Amino acid sequence: MHKEQENGEVVTHLSEVEAKGASRTPVTRNILVISLSLVVILFVIALGFGFFETSQTGADQVNADNSAVSTMN
Repeated sequence: MHKEQENGEVVTHLSEVEAKGASRTPVTRNILVISLSLVVILFVIALGFGFFETSQTGADQVNADNSAVSTMN
């Protein structure tokens, strides 16, 4: 940070790092990638358990009944 005189006023100039309040490091990107990957993996696991642990639903039974009736006619 440095100060300069411009048009009779004192103006403070900041660097990019000072303006952001932090430095850009690969750690931030790594945390984002790892956490996003974990969320996707957990979602896939939850979805997998949902597919394998559910039995025939009411909608499946209605579809089966409708197709049986349509083949009779």
